[in-house]
Amino acid sequence: MEYGTARIPHDKREYGFFDQVVTWFGSGVNTGSWYFGGMAAAIGMSFVWQYAFIYLPLMMIPWAMIGWISWKHGASTVTCTVPVLGVRGSRWAGIGEFLGMIGWPSINTFIAAISLTYVFHAMWGSPTYGQPGSLVPLVLGILVTAIVQGVIVVVGHRAIKYLEWISVVLLVVLGIWETIVVLQHWDYAKIASLTLPEAQHSPAFYFDLAFGFCWGWAMIGDFARFAKGPGAATAGSWLGVNLGQGWFMIVGAIGVIGVVLDTGVFDPNNSDPSSTIASLGLGTVAFLVVFFATVSTNVTVLYGAGMGLVGATRSESPKRYLLFIALLQFVMCFLPLAFDKFIEYFEFFLGVVGGIFVPLWTLVVVDYFIVRRCQVRDEDLFAENYPDGSTKSRLGDWNASGWISMALGLGVFYLLHYSLTDVAGVWTASFPAIGVTAVSYLVLALGFNMRRTRLV
Repeated sequence: MEYGTARIPHDKREYGFFDQVVTWFGSGVNTGSWYFGGMAAAIGMSFVWQYAFIYLPLMMIPWAMIGWISWKHGASTVTCTVPVLGVRGSRWAGIGEFLGMIGWPSINTFIAAISLTYVFHAMWGSPTYGQPGSLVPLVLGILVTAIVQGVIVVVGHRAIKYLEWISVVLLVVLGIWETIVVLQHWDYAKIASLTLPEAQHSPAFYFDLAFGFCWGWAMIGDFARFAKGPGAATAGSWLGVNLGQGWFMIVGAIGVIGVVLDTGVFDPNNSDPSSTIASLGLGTVAFLVVFFATVSTNVTVLYGAGMGLVGATRSESPKRYLLFIALLQFVMCFLPLAFDKFIEYFEFFLGVVGGIFVPLWTLVVVDYFIVRRCQVRDEDLFAENYPDGSTKSRLGDWNASGWISMALGLGVFYLLHYSLTDVAGVWTASFPAIGVTAVSYLVLALGFNMRRTRLV
């Protein structure tokens, strides 16, 4: 059963602590994490290690706090935004979740399709990615991946849970295998000390991409609401995504630097797992694991995209929207082909997603834990409407202070990220956006008492 935006009672919650760890570990150990690590290798392994063990764990604490809100109320991601945006206003958060989540499969599917071109080459001798004539096998790989993940997401959250358990085993084996191969061929001291002069971006640039990458896991609430306890929803989700994403970023970076030591050439466009696997000679089985890993990640984000639409429409038929998402992703998965280089699409997408979720999650956390001090009632989150269509919830249809602060934070992020790039290259676009969003909301909600539009 899929619950849509309805509250999930405690006796219907099926995810234990390790289910949440595995779900988010399986999402974290994805091809995008590997690719991101390969890109970040341009500024050295020291940054990659710091990111995996310091920056990422700290960055994901506010994200895990969203999971606690979802667990407490049995609420979806979209429903968690009702206090700060209003009942009707939260529907736009559903649109934001939909747009962010439907874009992720286009990235991961493209990377999986690259792996399948190597599998097809072993089977039929067709060209591999990057070779002349490789467009046809690449398109075939996209179709195969889209079909498989589309079927699974329509089945629902139970199928996703079991798939994540299977994929985690395969991904752990692949990650260990590749790490051993690299360290057998090259001394780690050489990997750690290698400097790549081709690095074109500062650490601040990668921080902004990381916020889009990490806080863009908007389906945190859609899975945390199935948690049996608060530890599973928060610590389980936090631990899983940190272990998975941090580890695979390190694996991606080590692999890419290993290839550089072997060939003397660094090309961030070849940071995808398949190019690294091909260079290291790991074989067809490794390519199939990359494909399977992609599917296991994509089904969670596609499920989140469907729940975003359900939240936006307040529909009682989530299966219908999951089917729509499964069909729509066929089109989305071909978007990277419209860009000259895949890395351009990857950076563009993360920038757009970061602009949405950096201010949004800042608002949700500040409003719930500071302004309202966790005093939100279930009946207000799940309130019905009056005959005229207005809400019975004391939280109101719209929260003006939330929307003003959201606009300010989004504007600051995009201004710095796309226009004032020199400033963002030093200070990031994310931290100023977080600061402006939080301060403006506290001033408006507490100083001017604008946090609610209706009291009943």
